[in-house]
Amino acid sequence: MGYDWPLAQKYLRSRRLDVLFSQVLGWAQPPSQRWRKHSPSIRYRSLASRAGATVWQVEVKDSLSAAVQRQVYETLASAQSLLIFTHPEHYRSLWYWQIFEQPHSLLYVPGQPADLWQPRLEQLTTAESLTLAVETAPRYAEFKLHLQAFSEGTSGMSNEADRQGYAAVLLKRLIFVQILQRQGLLDRDRWYLQNKLGQIQQRGTDRFFIDGWQKLLRQGFSLPPPERPPVFRAALGEVPYLGHLFGPHRLERQYPEIAVCDRPFEAALVWLSGDGAAPLLNPWGSPALGQVLAWHWAEKTDGVATLTEQAELGCDRVLTPWLLQQLGLPSTADLNGQLFDGDAGLCRRLIQEILPLLRALDPACGSGMFLLALHQRLTELYCALIGCIHETQDSQLLIWLKGLQAEHPELIQAIQRRVLRQNLYGVDLRAEAVETAQLQLLARLVATARSPQSVEPLPSLDFNILIGNSLVGLIRVDPAGFDRIVGSGTALQGNLLQPLAADSYRAILAEKNISLEHYQGQTRLLVELHEIPQYAQLEFLRDHISRLDRTAQDKLNQLLLNQFSQTLGIQYRETQLTDRPQRRLLTQEDLEIFYPLHWGYHFHQILEQHGGFDIILSALPNDRVKPTTEEFFQHFRDLGQDKGLSPESFKTSKQALLRADPELSQAWLFYQSQFSFITDYFYRAEQYAHQSPEVNGRRVRNQLRLDWLLVEQTFNLLRPGGRSGLWGADALQAHEKAETLRSHLAAHTQDLQYLIWGPSKDPLALCLLSFSKI
Repeated sequence: MGYDWPLAQKYLRSRRLDVLFSQVLGWAQPPSQRWRKHSPSIRYRSLASRAGATVWQVEVKDSLSAAVQRQVYETLASAQSLLIFTHPEHYRSLWYWQIFEQPHSLLYVPGQPADLWQPRLEQLTTAESLTLAVETAPRYAEFKLHLQAFSEGTSGMSNEADRQGYAAVLLKRLIFVQILQRQGLLDRDRWYLQNKLGQIQQRGTDRFFIDGWQKLLRQGFSLPPPERPPVFRAALGEVPYLGHLFGPHRLERQYPEIAVCDRPFEAALVWLSGDGAAPLLNPWGSPALGQVLAWHWAEKTDGVATLTEQAELGCDRVLTPWLLQQLGLPSTADLNGQLFDGDAGLCRRLIQEILPLLRALDPACGSGMFLLALHQRLTELYCALIGCIHETQDSQLLIWLKGLQAEHPELIQAIQRRVLRQNLYGVDLRAEAVETAQLQLLARLVATARSPQSVEPLPSLDFNILIGNSLVGLIRVDPAGFDRIVGSGTALQGNLLQPLAADSYRAILAEKNISLEHYQGQTRLLVELHEIPQYAQLEFLRDHISRLDRTAQDKLNQLLLNQFSQTLGIQYRETQLTDRPQRRLLTQEDLEIFYPLHWGYHFHQILEQHGGFDIILSALPNDRVKPTTEEFFQHFRDLGQDKGLSPESFKTSKQALLRADPELSQAWLFYQSQFSFITDYFYRAEQYAHQSPEVNGRRVRNQLRLDWLLVEQTFNLLRPGGRSGLWGADALQAHEKAETLRSHLAAHTQDLQYLIWGPSKDPLALCLLSFSKI
């Protein structure tokens, strides 16, 4: 690191802030550090300055409310100001600043795990980091250049879109491995990849992908040390076992002859070794990586990138008020201010009653920006609470802390794993989005690891962040109906090693919940597996849960088919090129095209026992439910490539092309036909009863919008008292066709707010819709 972290930690803990900034972080001391009076209970002094930025220490004797913080900031603030609030009777400090007039704060309590402060103080070695502003455009331009280089340097993949997708997989994985390398976790060599590339190039050109990269991922990260062949152990050195994170990718299974030349690896490693890319490898100190991947995802999906500031504002408007509500405090109170003044009773309520039960969801997670923001807030909160435990020495909390320490020798790792396991959930229709979100969350874990053993293995997020369609599936499952369906296979039940014929819904759920508890807790399994190594037990459990899910999914899809066909009376209408659509009965295969996510099964405990999710934070999709040329080419990209067609050329000559090419016509008609029954579902399903207005007692069909559908689904998934924050276009607030949905929210929620982001008259302005379910 670029500064003396042990010394910085010493001064931070002892609150020698002037010495911290002048001797460790390299700031200039002001001519005078004389205390000045702000009010009878508040005094302040200048601690340090550099390049127009000023750090102030503000000592308060009374309670530290949000109003006090804001008032003092407005009195002292220059273009860049950091206020550090302290109290004469304890050593806690609250660090306060503003970005675009939005307040931000961090609480430090002596005794807390200080790992997250290391990258933040490193950022303070430059004045620009006071605002944590990120210039995303130049970094994203570099990112795109390397994406293109990897795509052009890859062979063995016939489809251009797949080649571009694999280039993104390679570059994101390379960044992740660079974070491991930066932490010294790859054979204690901070130039591990560069050195391996040079060694392999001495034996020949364009061999690094096969002889270096693939072996590192498959024989290194994916195999526990006892299972690695000796020749690979010698070649790879000491590298951590990461579980299944870097197993063969689905594109590698589809194209087994993939090869990548050395040139893009050389260029990317040079880029990632430079100062310009350093923030990408420091996810706790900079939002750069999250922003770059959000831009990439938005460009790939023709969406709008979620900004870090929007994700943080979502937490401010949703997570913080929910926590304050659970504490019985006004939603306008400041949580960090409460903790700054808090006692053991406040800590006990948060640690024992509130945080363990918190369930937060992003139902359209994309690259994971909102999950990252929630993960950061909850990790910071746990760290501050641990500091309070050391200060108060409360006997109940010390017992809790001892239990947390037993989960992992490094507290910061134990905290993050618990947050990932207990608190965070996500869903997205695209596998690439889920992979990116999982990779970013695990990068946060890796960035605080102190040794290879710290991350062995990384927790699996496969059962928290799922691939599926948030809008299609069963929210409630009828166990009797499930049991009446004859299964296509045999479930594993009872003794985990013996398959039995019984596969009832309750039995599968019980089996899954037990296995999931062992798997996520990484505890010793049942007696019959006591001789199996721990890593093998975990892989066994993961496979076992996946088999249970496959058994359940088949029956759940059949239940959904029954709902479509029998309850809602929906049929499949095959679109014809010239004639009227032909009707037929729906099949299970018709539904599986939409990747149904059955909330009632995958999140059974949350929905049935907990009553729903406490927090839902997401960005709303901005598409309509209708066929589009762009989506057609995403689904049939091989066909488009074979025909030499682009979305633009198809759009301009669609009818002529369809008449002249039977294969193209069949694909387009098949794609169009899928929308007939799925729109019927959205119009008729009870869970979407407020999508269309009523005229003379009858519902009139609107053009369906994905954002309004997700708003209603969010309401369905929230528990009473749960809070939601949804970013989207400002259409719901005033659009006449949204009256039914708007009235439903007004009648069944409280604190319903529409916060405009940007100029209020901008038709493209985003809006944060937030509410609490009654």
